[in-house]
Amino acid sequence: MNDNTFAQVNTEISIHESSFLSPAQYEQLLRASTSESRSAALEGTAYNPNHEQLTDLNTIERFLMKHLFAEYTWAFEVSPTSALVEFFTLKYTYHNLKVLLKHKATGLNLKHLLIPVGSYSLDMLEQLITTFSAEYCPKLMVDEIEATWAEYQDYQDVRVLEIGMDLAYFAHLKRLESEFEDERLKQLVRLTIDFYNATTVQRAIRHQKPHSFMTQLLSDDGSLTSAEWIELAEKGQLTNWFSQVNPLEFDAELRSYEEKMHLGKLTNLELEYLADLVPFKLLEQGRFETSGPLPLARYLLGKELEVKNLRLILTGLTNQLPVEIIKERMRPIYGQ
Repeated sequence: MNDNTFAQVNTEISIHESSFLSPAQYEQLLRASTSESRSAALEGTAYNPNHEQLTDLNTIERFLMKHLFAEYTWAFEVSPTSALVEFFTLKYTYHNLKVLLKHKATGLNLKHLLIPVGSYSLDMLEQLITTFSAEYCPKLMVDEIEATWAEYQDYQDVRVLEIGMDLAYFAHLKRLESEFEDERLKQLVRLTIDFYNATTVQRAIRHQKPHSFMTQLLSDDGSLTSAEWIELAEKGQLTNWFSQVNPLEFDAELRSYEEKMHLGKLTNLELEYLADLVPFKLLEQGRFETSGPLPLARYLLGKELEVKNLRLILTGLTNQLPVEIIKERMRPIYGQ
């Protein structure tokens, strides 16, 4: 794809960037001790909730996601390729497929859990689950859902549906990789799958789960096989993997995490943070680019991380979590 096709999008991004919260605004929000003061701290921002909305965790989630989904709606409208935006929304699509499959299996009304965002409408996904066919969904989705449902029929365990859709999501991400020409976007796909595998296997090892359990959960679409992931984690050698995939080997911050990994001192929380930090730093390479797809990818990742930060702060403060703990868990800030 010609980089010039993104020129108009990137011009619009320069305008949209003003909606991001600044570090100073985050600090003001972190110091706000009541829902009224938190509402005041967000007054005039793109979120702008009233204080009643900040007293209920479900309401907090709804208004945060409403903002994020509006950004994705805009991105689908302006992006010359839907694949780039779909990379970010695909996790919501497969969340919806999990919900619909659980409804099919149990009969429970779970429609309140559906998330109306992505390349495929809820009607399309419902048809897909009902008939195992869909005119506007790729064959990959149909095949994965059929296979997962067949396995559920054998085991009658809803966890099969969850695991099946998780792995189908990564298979779909791998398919998207072939649609990207920019090597950094290809890296983004590979990092997403690999970090899922790394966090999954490290958590399982530390909870002394058997190999059979880990093998079920790990994606085969990453850079290593399930057996290789398990062997590296058991030997405390995940650094061998990270040193190969780290896109910024001379970055001091990433090297500090790599050293912790090498010493076996990297916690699960730190690995999860690293899973956001590495893509953030990878896309920061497009900070001063004015053409090509990287500015849009960087912008959308920035919005995802901003929503994560706001969710952490608002729910953490509501639950009286210490501010220092909240700060430790915050993700990188766009433009910082």
